[in-house]
Amino acid sequence: MGLDQNQSIWNKDSAPRSPRLAADIKADVAVVGAGYTGLSAAYHIKNLKPDEEVVVLESEFAGHGASGRNGGMCLNQAEMDYMSVARPETHKLTYDATAQCIREITDLMKANGSGSAIRHSGSLQVNMSDKGAERAKRYVEMASSIGVPIEYWDRDRVAKEIGTRAYAAGLFDPNAADVDPMKWVRALKKAAEGAGVVIYENSPVLRIVEGEPVRLRVGGADGARHTVTAKSIVLATDAYSSRLHYFRSKVAVVQTEMAATQVLPKDTLSKIGWTSRIPFHDDRLYLYHLSTTDDGRITIGAGNAEYFFNEPMFYKKSLEIRREALRRELVRIYPGLKDVQMEHIWSGVLGYPYDNAQSVGVTGRKKNIYYGVGYAGHGVTLSFLFGKVIADMHLGRADAWKRMPFFQRNLPAYIPPEPFRYIAVKARMASMKSHDRRNVE
Repeated sequence: MGLDQNQSIWNKDSAPRSPRLAADIKADVAVVGAGYTGLSAAYHIKNLKPDEEVVVLESEFAGHGASGRNGGMCLNQAEMDYMSVARPETHKLTYDATAQCIREITDLMKANGSGSAIRHSGSLQVNMSDKGAERAKRYVEMASSIGVPIEYWDRDRVAKEIGTRAYAAGLFDPNAADVDPMKWVRALKKAAEGAGVVIYENSPVLRIVEGEPVRLRVGGADGARHTVTAKSIVLATDAYSSRLHYFRSKVAVVQTEMAATQVLPKDTLSKIGWTSRIPFHDDRLYLYHLSTTDDGRITIGAGNAEYFFNEPMFYKKSLEIRREALRRELVRIYPGLKDVQMEHIWSGVLGYPYDNAQSVGVTGRKKNIYYGVGYAGHGVTLSFLFGKVIADMHLGRADAWKRMPFFQRNLPAYIPPEPFRYIAVKARMASMKSHDRRNVE
């Protein structure tokens, strides 16, 4: 499928590999993709209905995609409602649902030997400008009135907590967390296998034939092809879904970058004033996000996105330009790090809905293809939640989710085929950058 390699610093923590698919098989549910969404859906389905045969098919290895390359922030809310009240009637519901998921993620990590890889330090959205600070104040007033516990921090409080006066203010969420992305994949994979899920890695799904049942054509060793026949499938492939001819007109494939410093001296965080280690990101649409690792690195990501013609699943430019850009932003925030070097740089693909709204639901001619799509960088918590929703939908018990704004949500914007697709996505990106210049910077 022309996939790129996972070069992230988290890759060293990937789980022991599962075997390839080596024969034709039948299952009740076949999950395509062993990232957070797929492993969560498989785990929850098997837990709720142990007698169902649930298999996971992964083209590379668990966490190869965005699940093993992200910044590790377990944030509350979906992107469409994050730090803004777009839907007052459901805002508290979605906050509570995601906060509960973070507690469940913690419990699963502890139960599967990775409890030390999640930190409950909260998270901080910092405001680049006084205009952003005023918006933050208004949001806290609204959020507080409906019981969402977000705190407004002025410039002095932000500086006290993260050691920089580069920001006008900030919004602190005490219920967010920070996780080692691949150790979370590892724990979730172990939990799924412990529940009885069978996982096949290095087994790419090449074709999906809809029907009752669904038939999946899967690649095996030495050019072999095998068929997986399943009553239902879970399409847990987000940005990679277009390669299987799903959501191509609804979700664009964009590439983002992330970097990590070398292991820093032990007193570095004290010197720059970031002893709290609270992860933070700014309030631009093209936001930067920063965190720390347990082995003494600082990670910084995004501030940019790339769209390449015809959406290849690999980065087509040199990452060296972005390495220096990420280093400059880190030094802007922390001038004391002027001599820092970015030891690691990597990229990954994201599924980007044109309206930045996520969706979980069921599709296909026979309504037996479940999906979660369009995380747009908000997927660590939300993908685990979508796995729960998919399991409940599959078992006919989804009424509790129907009020959620992401449930069976139509992805309304149509993205045309190339070359008009390239023009449309690039125009949208230019509009977002213009928004940042007008309203944030």
